[in-house]
Amino acid sequence: MTRAQLRTLQEGHAFNPSPRHDQLYAVHVPFDELIGGHGCEAALERALRQGRRVALVGASGTGKSSVTEHVLGPLVEGLAPLRIPVTMERASVATDPVEFARHVVTLIGRWVDVGLPARAKDAAGLAPARRQSAAHKVSVAPTWMETKVELAYELRQAVAEEPPTSTQVVEQARGLLDLIASDELVPVVVLDDTDRWLSTSWQPDNPGVRAAFFGKVVRVLAEELDVAAVVAVHPTYLTDPDYQASAGFLDTTLHVPQVPDTNAVGRILRRRAAEDLGEEVEELISLISPAALDVLFEHYAHAPNIRRRLLLIANAALTLAVDADAERIEREHCIAAITQENALD
Repeated sequence: MTRAQLRTLQEGHAFNPSPRHDQLYAVHVPFDELIGGHGCEAALERALRQGRRVALVGASGTGKSSVTEHVLGPLVEGLAPLRIPVTMERASVATDPVEFARHVVTLIGRWVDVGLPARAKDAAGLAPARRQSAAHKVSVAPTWMETKVELAYELRQAVAEEPPTSTQVVEQARGLLDLIASDELVPVVVLDDTDRWLSTSWQPDNPGVRAAFFGKVVRVLAEELDVAAVVAVHPTYLTDPDYQASAGFLDTTLHVPQVPDTNAVGRILRRRAAEDLGEEVEELISLISPAALDVLFEHYAHAPNIRRRLLLIANAALTLAVDADAERIEREHCIAAITQENALD
């Protein structure tokens, strides 16, 4: 690894601990490969194709989003992921089943309007699209919509109607999901941010929101919408009575594994480096010394968090190596990065 290549990695943010969700599938090394077996990504895909609702359990930073994006990325066939944000929305979206259903309808309409404007509005007599806000203009349509011209048109027609009653709102959402399913796709509701409802002093009502979500909204996902789903679940939720009461509606539970060893750490970093350098990094020792990998794994294993205790430290160590005009990331760079991070805590 030359000094120029190290600078390329730094400038390309190769070890960025928080890349955009739509980039995660490209850099994720499946846990099924790291630890062997079929208990994580393969199990999630199998459950979703069977129409199940999956609780994907893991603390923040452990890899839930990466696992989900790997399984539901743009190259997947037969699955139609519907990524539904809830924590940044008004509280009623997460606590009121009707508002949640309305949120689903609004998002699908937004994706059609923004992602396929020409295709969705090319029929005479089609109701005009709802007025787009600034938020609509930056929405990203699911990639599976790009090849489903007729489906996009049908979805646009169905969304154009304004149901007058709460029951009809839920029926409209179910109708949209049925349209997707009729095109030989399995719609999958992705609730990837629900692990953020922790009890904190700055968000004191989060336990109440969490209780209403698992007590009401998850039930509607199963009983009324009858849709496959993957729900991010923080481990602390598992002892909540409201979460436990949803066990019949979240019918599959998968736990994100831990990175097993130093070799696995090297594979994770090599995959990210290869994305930036445009080639496989065959000799990992040219990028980072074995002793540096040992330091990273020991730091991670103390409190497993890929984002903060592995990638964040590797990113800082890369910067230190470049600043020192080093030829590779060494043990001392990782130790210094850890020291800097600890000083900020």
